[in-house]
Amino acid sequence: MKAREWLARHPAVALTIAGDSSLQDAARLLLDHPEGRDIFVLDAEGHLSGHLGLWHLTSLLLAELRPTHSLRELIERITLGTVAEHMDDRMLCVGADEKIDDILHQHDIFQQQVERRVEDLPVVDDQRRLLGVIRLADLLRDAIDVNT
Repeated sequence: MKAREWLARHPAVALTIAGDSSLQDAARLLLDHPEGRDIFVLDAEGHLSGHLGLWHLTSLLLAELRPTHSLRELIERITLGTVAEHMDDRMLCVGADEKIDDILHQHDIFQQQVERRVEDLPVVDDQRRLLGVIRLADLLRDAIDVNT
């Protein structure tokens, strides 16, 4: 099965936001969609430019509640900035015609997703427009169902 077919069988809401949005706007988006854990940042042309996850966003917005341990944390308390200033622009993306089996056998992809606490794997077209997301939880659910 190709990623495009997976998206049709397992539709999931891909949360998106503009890079010039505030971190508070990003937090509101996540709070309005409790099933979401990842926000994908789009540039002015609608191309995927980065990712902002729940854990990172939470640590930024709750920085004022924890004691200061570093210069970076002190600066974060002073100014939060925009989504684009804090997003991770090193995105792991999947092409629409890539086979799910091939994606699953690329262990590095999942290791990097886990390390970055990214739960959604973005599926993009040739111009990096977001077509949808493959939820790691759905992949796991499907693997368990196949093996039982």
